[in-house]
Order: sequence, then C-alpha cells, then structure tokens
Amino acid sequence: MKRNICAVSIVLFVSVFGCAGLPDKSVSSASKTVGSPVLWLDSKTIDLGTIPSGEDMIVGTIPIMNPGDEPLEIIKVDGPCSCFMGSSGDKVVLPGQGGVITVNFDKNKIASGAVKRLVRLQTNDPKNELVSVYFTFEVARSDSEEIRMLRTELSNVRSELQVLRSDMKKVLTALSNGAPGRAGAAAPSEVQPRPVDTNVYDVNTGSSPVLGKADAPVTIIEWSDFQCPFCEREYPKLKEILAAYPDKVRIVFKHRPLGFHKQAKPAHAAAQLAMEQGGSELFWKMHDRIIASPKALEVKDLRGYAEALNLDLARFDAVMADPKKIDQFLKLDLDEAAKCKVNATPTVMINGLKLSGDRRIESYKARIDALLKSPAVN
Repeated sequence: MKRNICAVSIVLFVSVFGCAGLPDKSVSSASKTVGSPVLWLDSKTIDLGTIPSGEDMIVGTIPIMNPGDEPLEIIKVDGPCSCFMGSSGDKVVLPGQGGVITVNFDKNKIASGAVKRLVRLQTNDPKNELVSVYFTFEVARSDSEEIRMLRTELSNVRSELQVLRSDMKKVLTALSNGAPGRAGAAAPSEVQPRPVDTNVYDVNTGSSPVLGKADAPVTIIEWSDFQCPFCEREYPKLKEILAAYPDKVRIVFKHRPLGFHKQAKPAHAAAQLAMEQGGSELFWKMHDRIIASPKALEVKDLRGYAEALNLDLARFDAVMADPKKIDQFLKLDLDEAAKCKVNATPTVMINGLKLSGDRRIESYKARIDALLKSPAVN
C-alpha cells in the first residue's frame, strides 16, 4: 500500500543570506568564535502542528547554520524512541552557510494526542557536541485507524501472554523436577513455597555497572535477564527508588541470563561490550535500548544499538560469532550468581539481603529506611 508522507518544512531566514527575518545580532554574536565550527539553531523546540489521519510517516526538518570559521560536521542524528526512523540532509555545513536536517517518525508507533519526541544531534562544534532538539505535534486518527491500532496492541498483548505462560510452565516444571522424592511434574497446587533466604551475601561488585553515587550507603543489586518480562517491569521501580534516594542509594547490575531464554546471552554480552568500551555510562545506554525493545533481541538488532552507540563493531561481531566468548563475558556474574544462590530473575538484594516475594515500592522503601536508621550504614 502506498505510504503517505506528511512533510513539515521550517525555513530559516538569516540576514547573512540576504533575507530578512533573523536579527543580525544573533549571527554576529555567534560569528565571534574564531577557528572552530559553530552550530546555530533557530529553536530547540519545533512544532509540527496536527498530523492528519491517513498519514503513516511524520517528517520534520531542523534548520541549522554555521556562523563559525571552520566547516560544521553533523556526525550523527538519532532518537531514543522506537518511532525514530532515521534522518537525511546536510552532513557538512561550510562557514557562513546554512543547511537542513530531515528526520522521520513512524506514526504507527506513536499514540494519538499531543506528542513530544527527542532528536539528538552530534556535531564537531566544541561547545555543542551533543544537542537535543524536541519535536511537538498532535497525532490525529480516524475511527478506522484507531481500531487498527487497538487490534495491533491487542495482538501484542496476546503474544506477551503466550510468552508469560510458556515461561511459567518452564519454571514450574523446573521446580517440580528439582524437588527431592518426587517423580514427574507436580501439579502447580503441589509446589511448596521456598523458604526465605535470610543470608546476607558479600557480593563482588567491583567490575559491575553502577547507577547512582558510587559511595551511597545502600546498594541495590539486581540480577537480571534481558529476555525476562518481569525484569523489564522491575527496572522502572529501581529508577523510582533511585530518584527518591539520590544520595543514599546506588543500583548495581548483575548478568543472570536464564538457560531457556535463548536470546538473552547475546543481549547481555552486547551490554557488557558497552561496559568494556565506555564504562557504566555506556553500559546503561545500551541497557536502556535493550529494555525499551524486549522483542528486538536478534543479533542484528543488538548490532544496530552498538552502531548507534559508536561501539567497536569489529569487536562486537567477533564476540557475537563465538558462543565461548559470550560465555566468557558473563562468567564472573554467573559464578557469583551460583555462590549467592540466584536461580530466578529478577533477584534483588539490598545490602546483600534478598528482597523476597513482595517487591512493591513500599517494600523497597521500608527496607532502605530501616537500613538508613541503622548505625551500620551511618
């Protein structure tokens, strides 16, 4: 079916181009920079108005200018949303010249109503190496389009439920087969709850990715599996806790891909490659991309994330082609998981003690508040 294109153009009128519309002082003040390129934007927020029904692609433009003395290079343009479909336009803007960057969004991946989407520009301007530009617009849909969207969402929910049912059956089967004195699979009603693990584990976190202050008195360790839907749901809670205790809590990530999740190990290795190249900061960027698209864990998807984050692709390809190298990347955490009796995900530890069963926000806060009142952490 032919895809309609909604193109929204924004024209930048600059006096140095011989057109009225932009005050000379905006250009002259930027032109004082000597010996370097300068990225000049008319605005960092661009309103596209209402996107009418019947359009599948949303196209916006970012006018740019270089009032500096050296060529301005647009190194990369990307967006964190899965709806971002790439960009085109001027890659190099000569001194005193202007250009345009065109970006595309997939409307089918955006809900109806008011929308704000981020696009990031990476340039060689030393004062604007990474610039955020926001597009605002209103997505309108006909009744038939809304019905189509609802059907797609319903189909996705059904797929997720099938995965959850399959995972639950595998977990129950593993529990049943591992129970002493029983033969065959037990009915779910016969599975007895495991006793609460009250051990306080001394977990080696020296080489693990950290989110938050390194010297925070409370350490939350999450043993996670990128293909586990429960881990996907736990992460927002951890971010909420970190926001509530910004100086008191740090999050430490531990790899624990489960054996029956066949796409998990390569995803974890990709995140660890980011850790290897850029430390915790780059790890969490890769982590967030993987978590945001839990259905896109093929190696080609992971390679796209690696390319977007400027990872060493030759190194990436070499690791992904060799299961032994992938296992080696994860060995330290998997050995640590065995030592700490971590057999399921997510497993959360707060200062070495597992947070068992109830992982509501209130449970996190109750444990943290109790620790903060303890002389041991003060």
